[in-house]
Amino acid sequence: MPPAFDPTTVVRKSDKQVSCVLNDEVALLNTDRALYFGLKGVAAHIWDRLDSPRTVADLCDDVVTHFDVEPEACRNDVTRFLVSLQEAGLIEPVT
Repeated sequence: MPPAFDPTTVVRKSDKQVSCVLNDEVALLNTDRALYFGLKGVAAHIWDRLDSPRTVADLCDDVVTHFDVEPEACRNDVTRFLVSLQEAGLIEPVT
């Protein structure tokens, strides 16, 4: 399992994925593994923000600004979501 992200970790979309908007959902496909994912709501919002590399802290600040969520809960949820995206090969840390 990949390590958890800390607030200063910069993440970006993987080159091994393609995505598009279908109605109110973002459709993601890992091109290496042929895995499909659909994102809505906050998850789609985070994905949109990853059009350029961002730190975990920036993503959390953005989510807190746009959605009704407490910062601590947001950090936990965003970090867990990013780990799941990394495990699926959809994002990667910038080194």
